[in-house]
Parts: sequence; structure tokens; C-alpha cells
Amino acid sequence: MDKRDLSSSFKKRLAQVLASHPAGKGQFLKATGIDRSALSQFLNPDSDRLPRAETLRRIARVSGVSVDWLLCLENAPEGRQEVAESVQIEKAVQADGSTPLDRWRSEASGFKLRYVPSTLPDMVSLSPEPNVEVTDARGGGVENVLGQISLEDMDVEIAMPVQTLQDLSGRSGLWRDAEASECRAQLAYMARVCRENYPALRLHLYDGTQIFSAPFTVFGKQRVALYIGDAYLVVSSPDQVRGFAKQFDRLVRRAIISSDRVHEMISDLASDVKG
Repeated sequence: MDKRDLSSSFKKRLAQVLASHPAGKGQFLKATGIDRSALSQFLNPDSDRLPRAETLRRIARVSGVSVDWLLCLENAPEGRQEVAESVQIEKAVQADGSTPLDRWRSEASGFKLRYVPSTLPDMVSLSPEPNVEVTDARGGGVENVLGQISLEDMDVEIAMPVQTLQDLSGRSGLWRDAEASECRAQLAYMARVCRENYPALRLHLYDGTQIFSAPFTVFGKQRVALYIGDAYLVVSSPDQVRGFAKQFDRLVRRAIISSDRVHEMISDLASDVKG
């Protein structure tokens, strides 16, 4: 591939990166250290100019793609990137039986916690009724992110698909074998917790048929933990933490009902449980 062909291919890839960058062109330029005149030259179809190696590396790092992909040497954007030191995998349960969640919650005290659960959030999935046994239908090995959190010390926002609660109300999916009384009690308790703890606890329900998110938690400004089963993929780079916070905010903007009224919808779902 000669320089003109390489430059032309790079311009197309760079344009894709700019179009998909969540924070917009201004933040992209700031993060990569590229000025607007240089960017214009890189995108100019009449110019063969290519970035220097260090600039290519910064573009790749900020965009989450590989240098080889930018130069059209491979088709997969993620390429063969090395895992940065700011990314690591931690077991959900350590060898001594402890969990890193305790430390992460403690370090994020005083900041906001943003949470996309894998099923039901643990803070709102337990029955308050002393004589009613409610099966925790989230299954074994799920994360208990919100345990031991005081809403007096931390703002908590949860975003999840409304279909999870619809399955609970309809006794389908994870709850296909659950008793009607169990499903009704779960939803009634969830509605009560959301009502009594607003605005310190805010639940955002989005349409899971229109938008998808893997389960993750943003612990203040310190880290993001992506739940991957019996372990967490932990990200601590400030830029990446901000990126996940913005992804969470996009889920919030897609909410189908305001968080101050979400308890009303959940109460209606509790009333709809058959049996």
C-alpha cells in the first residue's frame, strides 16, 4: 500500500472514530492533544499527511482501537491491544472469603455510585415482611454491589431494563417457577424502597429492546467494575471512568419514566401479578 492509499484509508478510519466518540470532537482533540488545524489536514482528501507514531498511539488509546486498525492493517477495531495497567481482573470473592466491593464502596464514599445490575439490584430485592420468605431469583454468584451502603453518605443511581421487572410481574424468565406471592412481595418492596429513599436512591428504567448495557458499576471517580460472572473487569483510568459515567448517563436519558414516579409503575406491576 503506497502512502496515498494508506492516507486515504486512514482518513476513513479516523472519520469513523470521530463520529463514534461519545464526548464529541472537542473532547477528542483535548484527549489526543491534536489541534484543529492538524485534524483538518489529516481529514483533507487532498493531503497525504499522516500522524506521527505517538499521535497514532494517542488516537488509538483514546478511541479504544488499535494502531493497526487505524492504518487498515486489520479489520477488528480492538486489534491486539495490550491490556493497560489501569485495567485488571479481580475475583468477586477473594481467597480469604472477602470481596473487593467493600474496599471500592469505602473509597467511593461521598461520591455518586452508578449501577447497572445483572438482574435485580440487591438493595431493592429483599422482602421486608418478617413472615414472608422471598426467593432471591437473581441466581447464585450475582454481585451484591449495594450491600452496606448508607444513602446518607452516598448518592445511588440504578439503571436497568424495564423488561426485568415485567418478567418478575409475569412470572417468566428467572421467575418462571416463583410463587405469585413471592413476585408480588418483591415488587411491592422495590416500590416502597424507591419511594421512601428518593432522591438519594434513583431508579431509571429503560426499554431493553431499544438499548443494551452490560452490567457495570461506576464507583465515584475512582473506578469502574464490569461484572463478568465470578469476577470483575476493573478499570481505573480517569478517562475511561468518565466514559462509563457518560454511558450510564445515556441510559438515564433513555428512561421511560421519571425516577420520582418509578415506584408507581412498580406498584402497578405488583398489582398485575397473577395467581
